[in-house]
Amino acid sequence: MSLGYIIEQAGIPLLLFVICMYYGIRLLVSQDASLIRSKDKEPLKDEKAYAKESGKLLLFFAGATLIMAVLIFVNLYVALGEIVICTIIMGILWKRMNNKYGA
Repeated sequence: MSLGYIIEQAGIPLLLFVICMYYGIRLLVSQDASLIRSKDKEPLKDEKAYAKESGKLLLFFAGATLIMAVLIFVNLYVALGEIVICTIIMGILWKRMNNKYGA
Protein backbone atom coordinates (compact mmCIF):
# COMPACT_ATOMS: atom_id res chain seq x y z
CA MET A 1 0.00 0.00 0.00
CA SER A 2 1.72 3.16 -1.21
CA LEU A 3 1.33 6.72 0.03
CA GLY A 4 -0.37 7.66 -3.26
CA TYR A 5 -3.02 4.98 -2.73
CA ILE A 6 -3.67 6.12 0.86
CA ILE A 7 -4.03 9.76 -0.22
CA GLU A 8 -6.29 8.73 -3.09
CA GLN A 9 -8.59 6.73 -0.84
CA ALA A 10 -8.55 8.75 2.41
CA GLY A 11 -7.17 12.16 1.43
CA ILE A 12 -10.30 14.21 2.11
CA PRO A 13 -11.02 12.65 5.53
CA LEU A 14 -7.38 13.17 6.51
CA LEU A 15 -7.55 16.81 5.40
CA LEU A 16 -10.76 17.29 7.40
CA PHE A 17 -9.03 15.67 10.40
CA VAL A 18 -6.19 18.20 10.22
CA ILE A 19 -8.57 21.17 9.88
CA CYS A 20 -10.76 20.04 12.80
CA MET A 21 -7.69 19.41 14.97
CA TYR A 22 -6.31 22.87 14.17
CA TYR A 23 -9.50 24.71 15.03
CA GLY A 24 -10.28 22.50 18.04
CA ILE A 25 -6.87 23.03 19.62
CA ARG A 26 -6.90 26.72 18.76
CA LEU A 27 -10.31 27.15 20.41
CA LEU A 28 -9.18 25.32 23.54
CA VAL A 29 -5.97 27.32 23.82
CA SER A 30 -7.16 30.82 22.91
CA GLN A 31 -10.76 30.45 24.17
CA ASP A 32 -11.82 32.98 21.55
CA ALA A 33 -15.20 32.02 20.08
CA SER A 34 -14.97 34.71 17.40
CA LEU A 35 -12.72 32.23 15.58
CA ILE A 36 -15.81 30.27 14.49
CA ARG A 37 -18.56 32.87 14.90
CA SER A 38 -19.39 35.79 12.66
CA LYS A 39 -18.76 39.25 14.04
CA ASP A 40 -22.36 40.13 13.11
CA LYS A 41 -23.81 37.61 15.58
CA GLU A 42 -25.13 38.70 18.94
CA PRO A 43 -22.86 38.29 21.98
CA LEU A 44 -22.61 34.94 23.76
CA LYS A 45 -23.71 34.21 27.32
CA ASP A 46 -20.30 32.75 28.20
CA GLU A 47 -17.67 33.06 25.48
CA LYS A 48 -14.93 31.07 27.23
CA ALA A 49 -17.22 28.12 27.99
CA TYR A 50 -18.59 28.25 24.44
CA ALA A 51 -15.07 28.19 22.98
CA LYS A 52 -14.00 25.36 25.31
CA GLU A 53 -17.02 23.17 24.50
CA SER A 54 -16.87 23.87 20.77
CA GLY A 55 -13.15 23.00 20.81
CA LYS A 56 -13.94 19.67 22.46
CA LEU A 57 -16.67 18.96 19.90
CA LEU A 58 -14.31 19.74 17.04
CA LEU A 59 -11.72 17.37 18.51
CA PHE A 60 -14.45 14.71 18.76
CA PHE A 61 -15.27 15.22 15.09
CA ALA A 62 -11.57 15.14 14.20
CA GLY A 63 -11.31 11.75 15.88
CA ALA A 64 -14.41 10.57 14.03
CA THR A 65 -12.94 11.58 10.67
CA LEU A 66 -9.66 9.82 11.50
CA ILE A 67 -11.56 6.65 12.35
CA MET A 68 -13.50 7.03 9.10
CA ALA A 69 -10.22 7.35 7.17
CA VAL A 70 -9.09 4.03 8.63
CA LEU A 71 -12.48 2.35 8.10
CA ILE A 72 -12.43 3.29 4.41
CA PHE A 73 -9.79 0.59 3.94
CA VAL A 74 -11.90 -1.98 5.82
CA ASN A 75 -15.39 -1.35 4.47
CA LEU A 76 -16.74 1.75 2.75
CA TYR A 77 -20.29 1.30 4.08
CA VAL A 78 -19.10 0.97 7.67
CA ALA A 79 -17.03 4.15 7.24
CA LEU A 80 -20.03 5.99 5.82
CA GLY A 81 -22.29 4.77 8.64
CA GLU A 82 -19.76 5.78 11.29
CA ILE A 83 -19.35 9.34 10.00
CA VAL A 84 -23.11 9.79 9.60
CA ILE A 85 -23.72 8.66 13.19
CA CYS A 86 -20.91 10.87 14.52
CA THR A 87 -22.21 13.86 12.53
CA ILE A 88 -25.68 13.40 14.04
CA ILE A 89 -24.20 13.09 17.54
CA MET A 90 -22.09 16.20 17.00
CA GLY A 91 -25.10 18.12 15.70
CA ILE A 92 -27.15 17.23 18.78
CA LEU A 93 -24.30 18.11 21.16
CA TRP A 94 -23.60 21.37 19.30
CA LYS A 95 -27.28 22.36 19.59
CA ARG A 96 -27.22 21.67 23.34
CA MET A 97 -24.00 23.65 23.73
CA ASN A 98 -25.40 26.55 21.74
CA ASN A 99 -28.58 26.59 23.84
CA LYS A 100 -26.53 26.57 27.05
CA TYR A 101 -23.75 29.06 26.23
CA GLY A 102 -24.88 30.73 23.01
CA ALA A 103 -26.85 33.91 22.51
